[in-house]
Amino acid sequence: MTNNLINVFASEEYLLLFWLSKNLTKSKQKTSVRFSQAEIAEELNCSPTTINKRMRLLQNCKCIKLDGKKGYEITNKGKSVIKIMKKLETVDGGEQI
Repeated sequence: MTNNLINVFASEEYLLLFWLSKNLTKSKQKTSVRFSQAEIAEELNCSPTTINKRMRLLQNCKCIKLDGKKGYEITNKGKSVIKIMKKLETVDGGEQI
């Protein structure tokens, strides 16, 4: 589990997680990502297979969870990863993405 989490911090999976966080849909009960994996792949210019692998890693690390047919929910752990990475991105004086 720890190795998977380290991979998320230093990988394309983090960028996917960040993208997901910027594309949330709010409903009365929940906030979730309502894109299909095929739509995400199209938006990010990569293959559906690549997105599927990255989404599975994020699920295995408990950063996102499938919300039935309603989409994907970013978990508290996923939100913490994003918050930490935003801080790390500014350490060298660079701009946040």
